[in-house]
Amino acid sequence: MRVAVLGDVHSNREALEAVISDAKAEGAERFLQVGDIVGYGPDPADCIDRLREVEADVCLGNHDAATVRLLSLDAFNPFAKMALEWTMFELKRPHRDLLQKLPLQVGFPELDATLVHGSLHKPETFDYVRSLASAAHSLEVQETQVCFVGHSHQPCLFTMDDRGSVEHLSAFKREGNHTLQPDERTLVNVGSVGQPRDEDPRAAYVIYDTQEKSVRLLRVDYDIRVVQERIRQKGLPNVLADRLSYGL
Repeated sequence: MRVAVLGDVHSNREALEAVISDAKAEGAERFLQVGDIVGYGPDPADCIDRLREVEADVCLGNHDAATVRLLSLDAFNPFAKMALEWTMFELKRPHRDLLQKLPLQVGFPELDATLVHGSLHKPETFDYVRSLASAAHSLEVQETQVCFVGHSHQPCLFTMDDRGSVEHLSAFKREGNHTLQPDERTLVNVGSVGQPRDEDPRAAYVIYDTQEKSVRLLRVDYDIRVVQERIRQKGLPNVLADRLSYGL
């Protein structure tokens, strides 16, 4: 089975639609999403609805949590906070109820995979996985062969062998392909659908092939200008529109 694993969407309808279309063309039969459906962008309700349409399994992101008051807005920078306050009033009760019920992490025994927004090490704190040390904390408690995360908006991949040695496979970001090894646990940051921050403005997602035991990073073009115009029309901060052009 090919599983599409989507990163942070952040209310970017155009990017989400482009990724779903590309994933289906790649033969994806199932969708997972690592949280932060909302925040920053102009179309939170549409993004929630679209993920429901493809029956995606989703975990709770920090922006999702803040939108339904499970996390304080004080944890966010001023621009993110403004977008979250707008999102709170934009969403209707059914959308808020869906976010309220999202789990912090989800295990899929049939896929030998786990889904969490930041780290399996204290997932409620929404820690970032950016270094060998932070990856080790998460990999040490990982019970499946692979775990998919987001949060940093930067694709990366870490492995831990049966001796507890952790390695950062930096080539994954460039080459976008890795075969899972039976004696290793693998942690994959799938990047961001709606707001990449690795200086590549294209939407990012991963295809996990459960038969080949491989993960592949893909990038997809979408109409950034349409999203930027909608951000400005909604009265959201200009910086949230401008950064999309640069992948920052």
